[in-house]
Amino acid sequence: MKNTNKAYLNTVKTLNISGENYDAGKLQEYAMISQVAHMYYDQGMLQPDIAKKLFFSRSKVSRLLTRAKELGIVEVRVQRITERASSLEEKLKSLFQLKDAVVITDFGSGDDENTLDTVSSFGALYVSGLLKSGCVLGLSNGVSVNKVVRNLIQLQDYSLKVVQLLGSASNAYLAIESRDMVNRITNVFPGGQGFFLNAPLYMDNNFAREQLLKDPAIANTFRMMRHCDIILTGLGFFDPDIDQAADVIREYRTAAHAEELKEKGAVGCICALYFDINGTYIPCEWNSKCITIPFTDIQENKMTIAVACGPRKVLPILGALRGRLADVIITDVSTASQVITAHKQKGESLS
Repeated sequence: MKNTNKAYLNTVKTLNISGENYDAGKLQEYAMISQVAHMYYDQGMLQPDIAKKLFFSRSKVSRLLTRAKELGIVEVRVQRITERASSLEEKLKSLFQLKDAVVITDFGSGDDENTLDTVSSFGALYVSGLLKSGCVLGLSNGVSVNKVVRNLIQLQDYSLKVVQLLGSASNAYLAIESRDMVNRITNVFPGGQGFFLNAPLYMDNNFAREQLLKDPAIANTFRMMRHCDIILTGLGFFDPDIDQAADVIREYRTAAHAEELKEKGAVGCICALYFDINGTYIPCEWNSKCITIPFTDIQENKMTIAVACGPRKVLPILGALRGRLADVIITDVSTASQVITAHKQKGESLS
């Protein structure tokens, strides 16, 4: 018999349930599920009280509430409110003696574009609050720093001195190059002054590298690195089983470099310089031939801000925090939780 029950048709349409024939039993089932859901969600009744009132077992009430979600009778919507997670911030500050931590609530996988966009936006707000006219800002390269800089431009109009902290790769990676970001800030901020490192990121020839570093403009940029009020940097990761370095590093790093870094326990890099799980500088060919801010200058800087998030950045963050390479970490809830867990699993040793 064709379905002639209007209530059933409306229920089928509302819940997007397929079915052409009238089924009184199904309609009664949906109605009872709806009744239980109303008592639980709308009236705030407890499951035992619902069971008692409807002469059901408690387990049946639980099953019907689960079924209500499956059918769409009950729809759960979470309003996503992005804000700083103070409890995790305090935990990180306490564990690693940080000057500050910025941990943002996240609703993605922790490794997606949306999460990084949110973290970078809060990072720009944080950095903006520290800047003042005449401030010397050192910039590393990478996606996270680039996103912070793009947001920062919309927030600040201070006259800044901006320093390129490491050499360049090819034009293919211009958007995330330290040089390009220095250019953007100095062009937008009135009276801004850029200090550029007109050199490649890596030079294998020792004599050529030494001669290049004697160039007056390059030598002046290295002097400015020591006077940075703030260093803004990302953190690169090193996976010994996946040769997946950042674009600006991959252009120069060879398989031999990767093998040496693996043998010496590299977990990540800062300004292209690799370190181990305790943030200790790794003496190796790659580190010795990079044209970048000296590792000791990073360690001695009074305000190094690292922006990083996602599963691949957990060990780099852990190493950087243990080695006091960062004074402030800006990340998300998922990453911060994993860093704390990894710290406990790896003996909570600090360098």
